[in-house]
Amino acid sequence: MKARKILLLCLAVLIIGGMGVWLAFYKLDPAQAEPEIYANPVHAGCYIAAPSDCRIHVEPFTINIASGSKLDFFQLWASRVGYSAGIIYDFRPDVSNPLPITGTVVTPSQVTQDYAAQCGATYYVYLIGKDTLDNTAFVLGSTAQFTCPAGVP
Repeated sequence: MKARKILLLCLAVLIIGGMGVWLAFYKLDPAQAEPEIYANPVHAGCYIAAPSDCRIHVEPFTINIASGSKLDFFQLWASRVGYSAGIIYDFRPDVSNPLPITGTVVTPSQVTQDYAAQCGATYYVYLIGKDTLDNTAFVLGSTAQFTCPAGVP
C-alpha cells in the first residue's frame, strides 16, 4: 500500500511538473530578430511654399547597412493624424542603379525633399527600410508630430 502511495505521488509530481514546463514554453512568443539595417534620426517639418500650398520638408538622412548585405529598399511615409499613412517616397535599387554592397553608410540623394501637405494638418514622417539580411522591413526612424502652418504668408 505504501509503495502505491509513493508511485501515485511520483506520478502526480511528474504530471504537474510536465504541465508547468509545457505552460511556461507554450505561451512564449517567437524571438524577434534585431534589424541588420538602421538609420540616423529622421527630421522633417512643414512650411508654406505659396498661398494655400504647404510642403513637408525632409532633411537628408543616412542608412547603415550591415556588412555583407545590400539595400533592398527604403520608403518615406507621411501619416496625417486621424488618417492612414501613405508612401511619399519609394526607392529600390536595380541593376542600373546599384548601391554599395557591404557594410556601408548610404546617404540617399532624393529626387525631392519637399512633399505636398495640407495646411493646418498634423503629420508624422517615418523612414522604413529593408536590407538583404532582414526578412521584413523595419521602421528605421520617425519624427515627432508636427503641424503645418494654417495661415497664408
